[in-house]
Amino acid sequence: MELNESQLFALVNKSVDGNMASCQKLYEYLVNKVYAYVHYRVATAEYATDLTQDIFIDFFNALKNFSYQSRSQLFAFVFVITKRKLAQHYNNKNVFQAKTTAEFDDNLMSADSDYKNSLTMKENNLDLNQALASLDEQTREIVVLHHWSKYTFGEIAQLLNLTETTVRVRHFRALKLLKQFLARQ
Repeated sequence: MELNESQLFALVNKSVDGNMASCQKLYEYLVNKVYAYVHYRVATAEYATDLTQDIFIDFFNALKNFSYQSRSQLFAFVFVITKRKLAQHYNNKNVFQAKTTAEFDDNLMSADSDYKNSLTMKENNLDLNQALASLDEQTREIVVLHHWSKYTFGEIAQLLNLTETTVRVRHFRALKLLKQFLARQ
């Protein structure tokens, strides 16, 4: 679902006023980007779902203090809440930051014909995670926001307080490094 600035402005204002239909539409507009970002950062899909729900609870509670000015500003607002919630999650001593293979194990035994495909997918995902881990934090953030959460370079620039050109250059260089890293694997 794509919304123009005036539609987004109206949704935010109606959501602040407690209009449940507007809250639902705003949630639907944002949830896939937030979930994709969170899922990359946590060990399992279940954690990602739980954290995404918590993020939206915090988001709607904080929305009354938000004054909509632009789409990028809204994304930045959600991003700050997401980063804080992830920081709280990581501070929990029972949580592992690295992705585990647990979520892949269910797929491995689903069907014998799918076993090799699942194993290949698992290996590729682990290789990709290793490749991403080789990047510096901010560059990794750019790649994740662009490819998993589907943010534009302009939106990422706004979120990270960088110029759009800087984001594009870092993204290009990151893809080049990732390609080299994966070629060595």
